[in-house]
Amino acid sequence: MLFKKFRVGMDINAWCGKCKLERTHAIAAMEGDNVLKVTCSTCGGTHKFKSAPTAKPKTRATGKTTTRGRKSDAYNIDPARPVKSYSMQSNFSEGDVINHPKFGLGSVQTSMPPNKIEVRFQEGTKILLHNTRLS
Repeated sequence: MLFKKFRVGMDINAWCGKCKLERTHAIAAMEGDNVLKVTCSTCGGTHKFKSAPTAKPKTRATGKTTTRGRKSDAYNIDPARPVKSYSMQSNFSEGDVINHPKFGLGSVQTSMPPNKIEVRFQEGTKILLHNTRLS
């Protein structure tokens, strides 16, 4: 099979975000054998090289990303621990289970002095403030 070696100035098919179609582009920048930037022959826009459109994860009617394909053991909440409502003024320690109004149930993984905690939620780890007193 023949392989075509690309050079700056050559034409290449790439996904154009402005046109929302795969179009002919001129190669604008390369690093070694990798195409970095291209210029669309139709709209004139210069952008990073994309060979095909990136597929977005399917969403539910609520607009939230689906959770298929995630490991079930990555998100563990100890059912024996009492659930505390999250508030920036409250004080939390490692192992506490909190209920955040936006992220839902989470487990405090680490405490970062003086006033931050790292909390593991179903959608990922977040850094939150705690133990802040209004003066």
